[in-house]
Amino acid sequence: MNPLPVKFRIIQAIYQNKQLSNIEILEILKKEYPFDRSIRANTLEQNLLSLKVVGIIEQKSATVDLDDELIIYYRITDYGVSRMKYIK
Repeated sequence: MNPLPVKFRIIQAIYQNKQLSNIEILEILKKEYPFDRSIRANTLEQNLLSLKVVGIIEQKSATVDLDDELIIYYRITDYGVSRMKYIK
């Protein structure tokens, strides 16, 4: 079980991978927080939106997969990188 709050882990995962999609982030969180029932696609989207609004992350690109599911790729902003000292 990961000791970081979920939002912090989202930021850390994006920072460590340079860019991640919402699907990739959800897979990471499900593995690391197996007993957290709040780890769902709609909750993740809310968390990503709140991190985007405050300028920690930004949308890099978006695409639609073969199942017509929207895949959005995120990267950390310079402001987000400057805040990583509080998360590590």
